[in-house]
This record gives sequence, structure tokens and C-alpha cells, in this order.
Amino acid sequence: MESDLYFYTNMVRNILITFFQHGVWVVGFFYFLNKTFENKQLMKVSKIAIAVALFLFLFYSVVTNI
Repeated sequence: MESDLYFYTNMVRNILITFFQHGVWVVGFFYFLNKTFENKQLMKVSKIAIAVALFLFLFYSVVTNI
């Protein structure tokens, strides 16, 4: 019972760490891109790209840490 709790806690921790390590780069890239080139069309595309990239990184984090 205790080893299962440790396993699941460690698994969730690894998933979150992997997700945030990759996700911070995506958010940072699009933040600086939008600050450099202020354009409404770019803002819309960036929001969609961030959402898709973060979803893919979350999926990748779960798959690699299970």
C-alpha cells in the first residue's frame, strides 16, 4: 500500500516536472515573439500554437513517465 502511494506520487511528480520543463520554453518563446512583433493575427495564432504545444507536451510527459 505504501509503495503504491510512493510510486504514484513519484509518477505524478515526474509528469509535472517534465511538462513544466518543456512548457516554460514554449510559453517564453511565444511571449517574446509577441513582444517583438505586435500583431493581432500573430497573437491569435500564438494562442492556438501554445495550446496545441502544451497539450502535446502534456501527452508526451504522461506517456514517457508511465
